Amino acid sequence: MLKRSAAALLWYAMIWVGYEILWSVTGVPRPLGPVVAAAVAMLVTVDPVHLFWPRSESASQATAVQTLEGPALQPR
Repeated sequence: MLKRSAAALLWYAMIWVGYEILWSVTGVPRPLGPVVAAAVAMLVTVDPVHLFWPRSESASQATAVQTLEGPALQPR
């Protein structure tokens, strides 16, 4: 989780600074910068389609095994 937090912070800063450059060159609305940066940072943190954080193979295998075996079939 620490990696995701650090990556989100870096993405937030990068997008906000990039938007400030865009604002100074083109004149787009300035208050929109932090909003866009926060949206990108949240997307990087949550990563719903696993673009930044691949699903770990061990976690997906453990879930599949639990689903197939069920709680009653677990060895004691």
